[in-house]
Amino acid sequence: MHFRLIAENESARLDDFLRSTPNGHIFQSYCWGEVKKTEWQPLRLIGETESGEIVAAATVLKRRIPALRKSFFYLPRGPILKDWSNREHFTRLMDFLKSLAAEHKAIFIKIDPCIRESEFEPVRLLAEAGFRRVGMDHGFGGLQPRYTFRLDISKDLDGIMSAFNHKLRYKIRFAYKKGITFVRPGREEGLKGFMKIMQETADRGEFVIREPFYYDRVYQNLAPQGSAVYILGYYQGELITAALAFAFGDKAWGMYSGQANVYRNIYAYHALIWEQIKWAKERGANCFDFYGVPGEVDESHPLYGIYHFKKSFGGELYTFVGEMDLVLSPFYYFFWTRLFPLYRNLLLWVTRMLRRGRRSTAGEGSSPLSMTS
Repeated sequence: MHFRLIAENESARLDDFLRSTPNGHIFQSYCWGEVKKTEWQPLRLIGETESGEIVAAATVLKRRIPALRKSFFYLPRGPILKDWSNREHFTRLMDFLKSLAAEHKAIFIKIDPCIRESEFEPVRLLAEAGFRRVGMDHGFGGLQPRYTFRLDISKDLDGIMSAFNHKLRYKIRFAYKKGITFVRPGREEGLKGFMKIMQETADRGEFVIREPFYYDRVYQNLAPQGSAVYILGYYQGELITAALAFAFGDKAWGMYSGQANVYRNIYAYHALIWEQIKWAKERGANCFDFYGVPGEVDESHPLYGIYHFKKSFGGELYTFVGEMDLVLSPFYYFFWTRLFPLYRNLLLWVTRMLRRGRRSTAGEGSSPLSMTS
């Protein structure tokens, strides 16, 4: 077998392979590399047998470190292997990745594959290759959530609903009985409504969201192939909840969603989850991923509400192996890992201050958000 980088005209072939594998993920797709292009350089590689069958693949995101004249590699939810028990395929993949890293002066390779912690053979292979776990002090597990609930949606809608406990069924039905309605708008209407709800949610929860142009870029790249949708929920003519959901192969993700500060007692957010599940079924998904919870927590934990809400849908708790680094240049790696957290924290602080300043100077009825076309 041999490994090589692919061109754009092979994008469908790469994505078809990712869809066919149990650990395939939309973050490894060709289109997701296009989403990240403004900040990263995507490098897509495949490993083929002599007969031309793809058995391994990865979308590598390269980030330059100008001050060091170096770079690092990040494989979000990758790499992907058809058979993680095939040691030869894994070894050849690692050899190619290291060679590519040397060519691009990468000081480390970061991964967080869709491999469960309980999968012994892949975890052992990664450890033997020199990968070490990082990011374990984060409540959600690192750059990507280490913990999530995944709900089996392989049954029809009636079967899925009947598996919910009676309280959850009541809450979902109550929202519809009260008169909530949902639409799946196009790009401009969807972005405007989605950002309105997300900003309210972020202000209430005191966390930072991305600028509108990022979500717009996500939608423009994923929606044409049916992999992204805006879902907006209205009550008495007022927008009160919104989501941007993803689907890829047999999996779907409730990636981004929020709720307004009003009418929070009609269970609109429960109904929003149900709308995302219905859309996921239409896209052929058999698994709905709630995209991130903290590790198992008790009622005293500040994030217990998030954990309890997502758990209430009856999905299975997944614990992935987590974020792992393969250090290729110990000196530069030490330098980078000490400075980058300081830079990131400073950037977050500046972003919060700027947004607070914009909101305080915005006139009544005006929006501090600048929409992109």
